[in-house]
Order: sequence, then structure tokens, then C-alpha cells
Amino acid sequence: MTFAAFGWGTLAAIAGGAGLTVLMLYLLRRTPKPQLVSNVQFWMRAAESSRPRFLRASRIPWLAFLVSLLVALLFVGELGDPRFGRGVRGTTVIVLAAGRSMDATFAGERRIDRATREVRRWVERTTAGGRVAVVRAGMRPETLLALTEDPSDLERALEGFELDDGPADLEGALRLADRIVETSGDPGQILLVADRDVEAETTSTRVLIPVGVPADTLAISDFSARRDPGAAGEYIAQVQLQSFSSREGNARLQLFDGEVQLLDRRVNLRAGEGVRLDAQGFSAERAELTARLTEIEVTGSEDALDLDDVAYAVVPALEPLQVLLVTDGSLWLTSALAVHPNAAVDVMSPGDWEQADDAALAAYDVLLLDRVTLREGIEHSSVVLFAPQGGQLGGVSLAERPRVTAFLGSHPALEGVRLDGVRVGRAQRFATESGDQVLIRSGADAIAVARETPGRRLLAYGINLGFTDLVQREAFPLMIHQSLRWAASVRDEIPLPRRLGEPIYAAADQTVLGPDGEPVDATALAAIRHQGIYHVGERAEAFSGTVHARELPSGASGGRFRNSDPLPPLAILVAAALMLLMLLEWTLLHRGRLQ
Repeated sequence: MTFAAFGWGTLAAIAGGAGLTVLMLYLLRRTPKPQLVSNVQFWMRAAESSRPRFLRASRIPWLAFLVSLLVALLFVGELGDPRFGRGVRGTTVIVLAAGRSMDATFAGERRIDRATREVRRWVERTTAGGRVAVVRAGMRPETLLALTEDPSDLERALEGFELDDGPADLEGALRLADRIVETSGDPGQILLVADRDVEAETTSTRVLIPVGVPADTLAISDFSARRDPGAAGEYIAQVQLQSFSSREGNARLQLFDGEVQLLDRRVNLRAGEGVRLDAQGFSAERAELTARLTEIEVTGSEDALDLDDVAYAVVPALEPLQVLLVTDGSLWLTSALAVHPNAAVDVMSPGDWEQADDAALAAYDVLLLDRVTLREGIEHSSVVLFAPQGGQLGGVSLAERPRVTAFLGSHPALEGVRLDGVRVGRAQRFATESGDQVLIRSGADAIAVARETPGRRLLAYGINLGFTDLVQREAFPLMIHQSLRWAASVRDEIPLPRRLGEPIYAAADQTVLGPDGEPVDATALAAIRHQGIYHVGERAEAFSGTVHARELPSGASGGRFRNSDPLPPLAILVAAALMLLMLLEWTLLHRGRLQ
């Protein structure tokens, strides 16, 4: 046990003074018990003898004296602010994990509930002899509680505390905690209250306080939707389910476009198995999709995390896309654009192209040039090139029979496109500049490049469409669709990101509405921490935590945690003891034992 208000020496001195004071009060001559007298003379003699005289008591009521002495000592102990444990001198920084996995439940208790109880207990102990701070380890670490010696500050700091829908950045939080200890000027330690440990170098001593037990979960690990380039107005949604469990499980998967149900299927998953399901919908307007797992059953266990049972996606509305195709006759590009869901295409010959100027080209959202030079004087904001001969982003040399050795499938222009096994008979090599993204490589050669500068996007494919089997594959119209969409999006105001933890950008006069339809405050816009569909004016963007779906970490070897600490705070114990002593003294007094 530790006393936070005074040291042991000071408390001993106060207790000694209190004890001596009680003793001197009892050594004062006590008033004798009532007695009958026969006349005034005897009454005057009894009153004279009953006057208190210092240290003249011939008899002390020991039971009353001991009770009073014990009450006085308990009051002294309460003044010392008693705490359980030995206490910690110096500075202690507690890192509290606030990532998605801390929302996992076991036996009806969330990991974060256990963690906050641990934090309260350690704050109670550490403020007995030093200062304490608490760092919130969410997607972006931040100081939840500045250095303090008052344990009651923690409750104010925890008001409104909630978890992030993404992973906890424990490494960054530990670095922040280390800086707090260094700047405090006192020796200190770091306590990591989390369901996993990390490899991070800290100058201060670091101790893991583990929470969580092994748990099972069935999750939506990926959810995406895109327009079908082969069918105007239709879109395709793909849902990836994953079992992070050592047991077999099943769940009901439902997919909604607003209130319209697109899919309702029961899915069985073996231990560690993943499965992908597709659904198709139709809407020329914007589609806001929600995928949800319900009625989850895990053999001999239960689904521990609700957060990974829901995901969101948005399909943009079909807005007219004005495309100028400059070619001397490309059947493949004409066919791909014919099935493009929202492209209005004008075809221009290379001869007319030589006479075109910026004013005439400004009416088009995208320029699509097939084996045509993009002249230096043309400054259109969105251009897609196939086998350019020279000018801007022109090929520097010709490659015969290049082999596709790598492609950047994460780029929006190639989203959902597979180029495995594509045969190319002839292609242009490109010289890249700083900031260019190489989309397709043939060994060390760049045969497809995306270049983005402020207010402009250029996309150049060196592949000659007359010498490749790519045009015969389903991937080709999809590649055209995605390439035009990426190039044209430079005219949008500012695209919204999709990954949790990234910001939303909006104009000064625009209101951003969160998933609940309520405005999002400016500080929350700097880092979106909760998944759902956000609206900026007429635009919608889905933030989904599916990319973070993974096996739940475990900070303990097993067993069930207690729902509460075994002992209440010492202040409550002292108050209860005082109440019992008061009742005891009252009982003895009324039974005539105390005189």
C-alpha cells in the first residue's frame, strides 16, 4: 500500500500527534456518572469534584479510548490518500491501444473495457508517487492525458473515448510516449496496454500489460464495385469473405444498394478459408452499397468482432464523358468505346488533328490518340496515348516482341485488369521523369507510363494495338474504361481518399456529412477514423476498413478475465470501517458499556 498525499514519516508524525491528543483528552478528569444527593451542599461538592483537571483522571474507559484512537488513526490514513500497490516514482506514460481489434469481445466483455480498467488501476498507483500521462494509440497517436498527479483527471480525459475502425499505430504511440518521458526530466517507464506487442526501440523501460484472449472472427476482407464496361448502366460488386478462425463457421451475406437487396446468401467457411462472391446491379445514378454479415455461427465459439462484418462501396453516377478519338481507323478502340457506359465519342482523322487548337479541344473531357503525336503546343488536361510516335511522352525507341514482366495493378488506370500472359509484338519504350508511375514493364523498359502534374494527367501506352492479343481479351475494354476515368478525374474538384486514416478535402463553404448524416467537425476531417459513406456536396465516398481485416491478435495465453477488480478503492474501505466503528460505539453506549 502507498500513500499519495504524504510520506510514511509525515504520516507517522501526524498519527502520533493524533494519538497523543486522544490520550490527553481521556486523561482529563471525566465527569462522574450521575448520582442522587440529599441536599444542595452535597450537590455543590459533587459539581466541584466533576471539573476537568489536566492529567488528574484516576480511571480511563479503555474500550471507548481504543475506539476513539482507532477512528482518529483511520482519519489520518484517509488524509494520506491510500493506494493499493507500491506506487511508482518519477514519470509513467501509459499507451492505451485504440485500434479496431480492441473492440473484440470474449464472454461478453470487450478488450477495451478490460484495458481501461487496467489504465485506471495503474493511474491510481502511479500518481501515488509520481506523474502519469496517457497516450491514445489509434490510427494516429495522440496524447489523451497530459502529465498529471491527480488521478481524477483520467475520467475527464476518457469522456467521449471511442475506438478507431483502423489498426492501432503502436510504434508511433511508443515513440510519442518515449518523448514525453524524456521531456519530463524525471526517470520513467512506459506501460503498453494492448492486445499485441511490437518491436520498437525506446530509451525508457517498456512493460506490456496484455489484454485479450484468443478469439475467432469471420470477416469481409475486401469489398469493391465498378461499372461494367460491357453493359451501360450496370455495375459489378465483389465481396471477399475470410475466416480468421481455427474452426468451421458460416454466415449470411447480404448486399444492399440503399434499400434494394442485391444478394442474400448463406456462406460456409472452413478454418482459414476465403471465398469471393459477385453481385450485379443496375443504376445510372450513384450507387451506395453496403455489404453485411449476419447470423454468424462458429463451431464451438463465437464471432468476436462486429466491425469487420460490414463494408461500404460507392459506384459513381453515369455522367456523360466527351471523348475525342484521333485515329486513322482503329477497330479495337472504336469497339471498346462503343460499349463504354457513358462515353460520347467524336472521331477525328490525323490530318484534321494537325489543325486542331486548344480552344476546339477544350470541349472534350479526354483526348484519346492512337499512333498520333501529341504536339508540344497542346495543353489539354486529360490525354491517353497509344503507341505515340513523338512529342509529349513520345516513345524513345521501339521494342520488338517485349514480354510483360510486371504491371502496377494498384493504379486506378489498371484497377481490376490482369495482363498475365499478354503477348505483345511491338511497343514503344518511354523515358521516365521524376514522379512518373510505370504501369507496365518489360524487364527494365517502361512500356506504359502515367504522368500527373498539377491540373494535368497524361497516360501513355507504348503497346501497338495492331500487334497484341490484349485487344481480344475482356481486360481491354476495362483498361480503356479505367484509363479514361482516371485521366478525366483531374477535372474534379479534389478526389476523396478511400483509406481510413487519410483526410477528406472540401471547399471552405462545403459541409461534409458523416455516415450518420450529421456534419463532421473540422478536426475529424484531418483523419477519417470510422468507416462508412461520407458526402461532400453531391459527391459520395466510401471509407471501408476491409483492408485492415485480419486475424485478431491476443495478448494473453487464455483464461477469462475478472469482470471487476477484487478490492474496491481504499477510500471506500476506510469509510466503511469508520461507519462500523460508529455503529459499534453507539451500540455500546446505549447498552451502558461506555460511561
